[in-house]
Amino acid sequence: MRTVLLGGAPGVGKSSVARCLLTLAERGPELVQWVDVDHLWLHQPWRVDERMKTMVQANLRAVAAHAARAKVGILLITWVFQSAEMHRLVTALLPAGTTAVSIHLRAGYDTWHRRFEADPARPPVNEFFQARYEAAQATAADHAIDTDDLTPMEVAHHVAGVIGLVEPPRR
Repeated sequence: MRTVLLGGAPGVGKSSVARCLLTLAERGPELVQWVDVDHLWLHQPWRVDERMKTMVQANLRAVAAHAARAKVGILLITWVFQSAEMHRLVTALLPAGTTAVSIHLRAGYDTWHRRFEADPARPPVNEFFQARYEAAQATAADHAIDTDDLTPMEVAHHVAGVIGLVEPPRR
């Protein structure tokens, strides 16, 4: 099983690109599974403490193990990945023998700001999100894709090329 760590700032387009990748893979030969680490943090009351970190890690470890047993070809994991430590944390939870490649989606500040605030469910950009943008932009990755002036599907095609996702022939 190959694992793709698709990262980038909050609002850069990771989820949109992941949905497009699933569309590209829908008639292809490889089974592709997507898990968004942020969804593993959806619990109430919301807090970040050792108990919740343990829960999220156990959930991600279980998803990856089940994916490997099910012979998933590509496990796509999306998260902000705002440091190399976050990459290490996630790859340590993967089954032995799993290869992982990190891809970061990057965007210029104006593009990112516009995308972030286009989502009505998000609060306005504040210091917290500004810091996460800056940290994510600076995080090293195996591959970086500049998403300015690209649609999510165009970015997904770039990602598919990097990870060797075989697309079915077009009809």
